[in-house]
Amino acid sequence: MQLKDIALNNLKRRKSKMLFLVFGIIFGIATIVTLYTLTGAMEKSVSRKVEENGVKLAVEPNSESVSFSVGGIPVVSGVTINMKDLPTDAIDEIKFIPGADNIRVIAPKVMGTVKVNDRKVLLVGVDFPAELKIKSWWEIQGRRPEGNTDALVGAAAAEKLNLVTGQEININGRTLKVSGILAETGEEEDGIIFTNLTSAQKILDKKNKFSFVELNVVKDEKVVSAISSEISKRLPDVRVKVVIAATEARQELVERFSRFSLVVSLVMVLIASLIITTTMMGSVNERTREIGIFRAIGFRKAHITTIILIEAGVVSGISGLTGYIIGMAASYVAAPMFADFDLIISWSPVFGAAILTGTVLLGVLSSIYPASRASKLDPAEALRFI
Repeated sequence: MQLKDIALNNLKRRKSKMLFLVFGIIFGIATIVTLYTLTGAMEKSVSRKVEENGVKLAVEPNSESVSFSVGGIPVVSGVTINMKDLPTDAIDEIKFIPGADNIRVIAPKVMGTVKVNDRKVLLVGVDFPAELKIKSWWEIQGRRPEGNTDALVGAAAAEKLNLVTGQEININGRTLKVSGILAETGEEEDGIIFTNLTSAQKILDKKNKFSFVELNVVKDEKVVSAISSEISKRLPDVRVKVVIAATEARQELVERFSRFSLVVSLVMVLIASLIITTTMMGSVNERTREIGIFRAIGFRKAHITTIILIEAGVVSGISGLTGYIIGMAASYVAAPMFADFDLIISWSPVFGAAILTGTVLLGVLSSIYPASRASKLDPAEALRFI
């Protein structure tokens, strides 16, 4: 009888104890696979979004602001006291700077405070086709604004003014129709009414004026730096700053989740290692007579060690393969829960092989000490049980 046959027979005779070990390892491996797969899918999703959306730059006029503190404690900070508009030729200047072909979208805006239903609200005029390209994550309940009289209302503004889709609103003698309600974003746009750029300029009496311009630039640090520098040279009275987009905020969130997943995975590996070591030690202690007899009839220490390690390797291999399959299945089930991410879950033979190999190595390494203890049993121990 070969050593592997002895190891397999031992596993068959101790099914209940081995099942406990198998389930423990499966749970740990399935958790690791699920976390790794979901994290990897989120990282790829965010990377695609960041690459597609590029870097956003805000070109705005230099405005005077004031800060005031009492005893070193800031009371008022960054309050604008002289609001300006961009130069009328700002858009044309931006379009013809060197490297302008790296600017994907130019989205000018004009804004001002207006009264709707006797309540003040911020009105922002935008070029909707350009704006919706930049704000690709916006969710609109209703239809997208198209004509000069259409308005898109933020969630908070709609609630504050009791507005619904299809309702007409009067602003400074001009009538706008609410074509859609912007789903809550948690940002400033929740309290804003958006309308066509030309219409807003007329309502706010700012013909041919812009409050600021948002640019979408290819994601390249050198290109972004060069474009910012060129705009500052051509338009000395403006400032250019990078805007932290929602996708970049999500990227930071994913990075944190990735670090959390790594910590959880390490904890799971440690727990699995302890379970394997404890179970194999218990198995060795229960088989003192059997091991002693093996030693008495001529089995060497290496033979005893090999039997124990084969048992651990087989159990770990079965658990690793099962855990990988369950973990991938759990990833498919959990993926729809991450609605903010376009997750693509795919089976990876390389990842599966790595999980299987890693689990077997973990099982073998965790069983080295129990195997060493078993191989050092004195053959005379067998005589105590005869």
